[in-house]
Amino acid sequence: MIVSKADMIQAYVFRTMSDGSVEYLLLRRSEEERLYPGMWQMITGRLKETESALQAARREITEETGLLPDTLIVVPYIASFYFPPGNSIHHVPVFAMEANSNAEIRLSHEHQEFAWLGYDVAWRRLVFPGHREGLRILRDYCLEDTRAREEF
Repeated sequence: MIVSKADMIQAYVFRTMSDGSVEYLLLRRSEEERLYPGMWQMITGRLKETESALQAARREITEETGLLPDTLIVVPYIASFYFPPGNSIHHVPVFAMEANSNAEIRLSHEHQEFAWLGYDVAWRRLVFPGHREGLRILRDYCLEDTRAREEF
């Protein structure tokens, strides 16, 4: 059996509105960021040396949005991508948290803007296939059909 250690995470934040609709939080990367300036994305980040992926997801959500996640959903999907500068393939566990419908977002220096969006608009704003697929699986397997939903 081959075991792979995560070194990155991606995390989605969503909220359920009073009418039952779900909105997803996307962040627009700062124009000063070296990689992908101005791109819309969910929360992403690297693990620190002693962190688990769950710990990194909690920390990154707080750093990038100001939100304090009590519970994280483990989305049943591992995003993967090839990173040419490092000649490396990354396998990225995916998490999610539900925010209050009136949650106040405080952006870090990494992002310049945020938006709460319905699924279709959020899906179109995301650029990478792994980001879009993570959003779809969150919706289909953790929100609409909760049998695959695991919380920690």
